[in-house]
Amino acid sequence: MASTTKGRSIATPFRLGLLAALVALGIGAALFGKNQILTMLTPGESLAAEFGDQYRLKTYVTKVKVSGVPVGVVTGVDRTDRGTALVELKVDRGTRGKLGTTPSAQIRPTTLLGGNYYVELVPGGAPGESGAVIPRERTEVPVELDKVAAALQPDALTGLQSSTRNLDGFLAGGGSAALQDLARTAPGTLGPAGGVLAAARGTQPDTDLTELVRGLESTSRALAENQGQLDDVVTGLDSLSGVLDRRGGDIAAALADLPPTLQATGTGLQRLDGTLAELRDTADVAVPVVEELDGLLERVDPVLVEARPVVNDLRSLLTDARPLVDTLSPASQDLTAVLDNLHGPVLDRVNGPILQTVNSPYQGSGPYAGSGGDLPLYQELGHMVTNVDNTAAMTESNGAVIGFNPGVNGGTVAGLPGVSLEQMFANLARFQEIGR
Repeated sequence: MASTTKGRSIATPFRLGLLAALVALGIGAALFGKNQILTMLTPGESLAAEFGDQYRLKTYVTKVKVSGVPVGVVTGVDRTDRGTALVELKVDRGTRGKLGTTPSAQIRPTTLLGGNYYVELVPGGAPGESGAVIPRERTEVPVELDKVAAALQPDALTGLQSSTRNLDGFLAGGGSAALQDLARTAPGTLGPAGGVLAAARGTQPDTDLTELVRGLESTSRALAENQGQLDDVVTGLDSLSGVLDRRGGDIAAALADLPPTLQATGTGLQRLDGTLAELRDTADVAVPVVEELDGLLERVDPVLVEARPVVNDLRSLLTDARPLVDTLSPASQDLTAVLDNLHGPVLDRVNGPILQTVNSPYQGSGPYAGSGGDLPLYQELGHMVTNVDNTAAMTESNGAVIGFNPGVNGGTVAGLPGVSLEQMFANLARFQEIGR
């Protein structure tokens, strides 16, 4: 009984010690694997990225960030057959949907001198969920300062050392006080800066800034897809600025003349507006004419081909006719003066009483009362000439009864020597008496 109690008393401290050791060992193991345990217990999404080098990434320690905000941790680093590193990531839920369809990844140092690193995920592409693996083409590894220094030429390193010494001299010569003044006065600018930042959010803070970022993202994506074009644009702008600098005086003169030019242009456009309105009204009528003109031009083309020799010969004819035209020019001027003289009283008399008399029937008056008829005078004259002509056609052995040629001479005018109409009738009467 005593031995049993003694055995229990001996065994109990041993068991307690062993249990304490096991608990301490478990707690130590849990502390060493705390990050892994917390990562496994935290819900999230899996993502992988292929880098050219793993760059001392530590599983369950190296952070994964988006725009500087931690969103996950590195869960694994494996070497591939191509000598690259496939890094497995665990990120918060919904992160892949925010990265876009073509995100990129970068390994960045936490300080300028390196040491610790983190994985930066950069959204890219169209809105949507990214793939499971970010390929090597869209990943980057950091460039260490010592590698940059090794790539620099000795003169550049000497200049960098001089810049460091000058910076030290600046700080020692009052630059520190200036920086302190800047730090002291900077808080006063935070209020206005806050107003500027609030204004930058736009009139609709929930959407304006987001739309701006989305637009900048689309712009950057377009610039990335068309590599080389931005360089050409910058080169063209450099050439353009040079031309503008050399032609500054001409541009100033053009700008000085621009207001009256714009005024004249406005007046011309107003007049052109009326012309275009009339042209629009005329166009509907002119369309059938133009359609027919198309066929006419097709038929005229062979005619023009055949007329080309005639036109060539006509050139020499026009050259020979030039002296004739020069001679006709003064004659046309004289003819113009004659027509000007006829115009007026002469034509008015012809168009007035003369035509009225010719178109009116003849009615005798005075000694000739009762003579005349209903026919106009010009018809009576025509009948008289016809009867005279018939009489002249009568012939005898001595010839025609009446032989004369109508004409105009001085004798036809009253008061002048010659044979008048009355004398002709008297001679006819005398011939008739002789015949009897």
